[in-house]
Amino acid sequence: MLLGHCHIGPPGYFREMWSECPERFGLPEQLRLYLEELGFDGAVVFAPFQEWMDGDPNAWLLKTVRGDARFVPWITLNGTGELALETLREHGPKGARGVKFHPAIIKVAINDKGLEPFYGLAERWRLPILYHTGPHGWEIARYQPLLVDQVAQRHPDLPLIIEHLGGRAFARETHAVMQNNPNVYGGLATCLNESDGWHVPADEIKVLIKRFGAARFCFGSDFPYNTVDQNRRAIAVLKSFKLPAADLGLILSGNLERLDAAVKVPGA
Repeated sequence: MLLGHCHIGPPGYFREMWSECPERFGLPEQLRLYLEELGFDGAVVFAPFQEWMDGDPNAWLLKTVRGDARFVPWITLNGTGELALETLREHGPKGARGVKFHPAIIKVAINDKGLEPFYGLAERWRLPILYHTGPHGWEIARYQPLLVDQVAQRHPDLPLIIEHLGGRAFARETHAVMQNNPNVYGGLATCLNESDGWHVPADEIKVLIKRFGAARFCFGSDFPYNTVDQNRRAIAVLKSFKLPAADLGLILSGNLERLDAAVKVPGA
């Protein structure tokens, strides 16, 4: 089973982001133990953000996980225009299997015109793109879920994941975008528990799953920010929906596995 949405970084990286973190918070060896406790075999791992580390964070990720079949590396987007395109051209053939795009951190809008060549290449390679959505301190109008519709319409073969479902404030936008675009998925990281930062009420999530089917949703842990116990509770919320076992399996792992199997990067 493949656990979605896991952040890793070198020693001290997370302390740069969040001063209360232990020095060795979020290291790959901690994630290996985390996976064992949750009963997963592997994880989609995101590269660090450029803002909090020296050197190339995507190169660090690919070098760090090379040879470890448990980790599926997704690079992070750290800019727009030629930088975004070159990042994909460089790291796709080296093993990148997807892209994490956090608009509020890198201050680039989801529909930034400079990203069109990047989106075009990602579509050609079938590389999934996961967006952080939900209020995160930047201008909300530049990363609300509704903007994903513009990308999905221009790139119908590009898998797009609206992470956190946009939170409670934007879950209905996510509904609209998923209804309009079969290539858009709902990400269920850090939104299932009532204490989660982007919590969406369980009844609303059940409606989304019933409307679009289990094949359109991906569970994620948000390691290391969420503990093992938090994710056990989140999985318990999913189980409370009384989905067929096959559907629960798709959400927990199967859909990410399918998206990964469809990646077509030349030379990778």
